[in-house]
Amino acid sequence: MESSMEQLLEFITDNWMLVLAFVLILGYWVGAEIYHFSSGVKTITPETATQLYNRDNALFVDIRNNTEYRKSHLPGAFHMPSTEVDQLLEKLRRHESRPLIVYDANGLQANKTARRLRKAGFETVYQLKTGLTGWESAGYPMERGRTKPKPNPKG
Repeated sequence: MESSMEQLLEFITDNWMLVLAFVLILGYWVGAEIYHFSSGVKTITPETATQLYNRDNALFVDIRNNTEYRKSHLPGAFHMPSTEVDQLLEKLRRHESRPLIVYDANGLQANKTARRLRKAGFETVYQLKTGLTGWESAGYPMERGRTKPKPNPKG
């Protein structure tokens, strides 16, 4: 009877393409996790975002385009299209003491902007997991049209 090690080597030899695909996917996943962890931006669920908004006066930062923002956005969201981050950074500084929750349509692009905000000196920056889609699916409230961010009670 063959040893377990010999069986493993035989499996790897017979299925080298499958094993290679597994190793590449695993490497990509581990690399992405390390990258996200090292960015200082934590990904949070809609439930956690709601708690931060209500308890810690967090500010939602919507990075979608103007048309998408006007159609619907999160309560009191600060609109900062991803193409205008540098131009709107100073306006966002009024809210520097507040936790920021950056979101997009589906959670795929927000991390890049959230990392830029961290590098610009904003200390507490989160990314909304699954973006506006996840928020809407969870049944949380939305706003329409252009709105002003919730005031910062700390000044």
